[in-house]
Amino acid sequence: MKISDCIDAGTEYCPCSLAETGECIMCSQLQGKVFCDCTNWKGVCIYQEYIWNHSQRKENRQVYRCRISAKEAVSPAVTVFTIQVKRTLARELKEPGAYVFLRIPDYPTFFDLPMSIMSADERAGVIKIAVQERGVKTKYLLQREAGRREEQQREEVLLRGPYWNGILGLKYLKSFQKGKALVVVRGIGQAPALPVAKKLLQGGNEVEVLLDRGRIAVDFTGDLFRKMGCRVLEKQLLKREDLTITEETLAYLQDSLLNKGVGLIYGGGSDLLHQGLSRLIQEVERGAFFVCSNNAQLCCGEGICGSCQTRLADGSRVKRCKTQLAALNIYEGR
Repeated sequence: MKISDCIDAGTEYCPCSLAETGECIMCSQLQGKVFCDCTNWKGVCIYQEYIWNHSQRKENRQVYRCRISAKEAVSPAVTVFTIQVKRTLARELKEPGAYVFLRIPDYPTFFDLPMSIMSADERAGVIKIAVQERGVKTKYLLQREAGRREEQQREEVLLRGPYWNGILGLKYLKSFQKGKALVVVRGIGQAPALPVAKKLLQGGNEVEVLLDRGRIAVDFTGDLFRKMGCRVLEKQLLKREDLTITEETLAYLQDSLLNKGVGLIYGGGSDLLHQGLSRLIQEVERGAFFVCSNNAQLCCGEGICGSCQTRLADGSRVKRCKTQLAALNIYEGR
């Protein structure tokens, strides 16, 4: 059975614009029904909040003008930004799956680029984000093609957030304790996996990281994982010819699930990697949890534009920027 949730339900950003259009993910009455059928109670009545707010949405997330205090080129294609933010915002971005939208000042909003949080320090008021050069937006963000602008502007960025739905299966990640977990990451997917490993370690779990450098051809997180207390093993996860999981990795994962007692696998990579992990977990049938990065195409982050909408196996559609559900619901049958 598909059980979905809204990542923003019960927060200061709820109810949102979807409530005004009858498309609230959670509230049956704001969907136009005449009865209350709230299946995932958050301690706050969304319909009541909507009425108390004069039958309109709450304020949108703010856009902050932030200073880039450091840039570290870890490879020709990847740069790690250190950005100074308010301490309250840094605290809100400490959770696994947190992300923000970034763009260069004075550029239009369609330059907004969703970026996962690599780490957040609320005491220092800084966050770190790893940016891989892939297309127009990342090139502008990396100042490769932004033209000759004043030095002051080169050290600033516009940041919109916080957002939290960068991971599918968050409830499994947050509730998993005193077990064994595998963190399987590839390429730029290394960066958002750091908060995942930290959360698992806080739950008293043993954490092993399978790391593939991928297309970026650099391991920029291995030492950070080890410093946390994780065991790190470098492996080629995907075949180069068809990008399916290698036989060696499949055998290792099967042994981990069947004989080593691994109870949770996190996938941080492409959809092809996630499909392979999902298929393996379902075939083994040992009741292991599957958590993975949310690879939807995010544009607005508010459920409005439709770019992240995905059709599930049962024919229903979900807005992946806001809908929190089990990763297996996304990849089953693919």
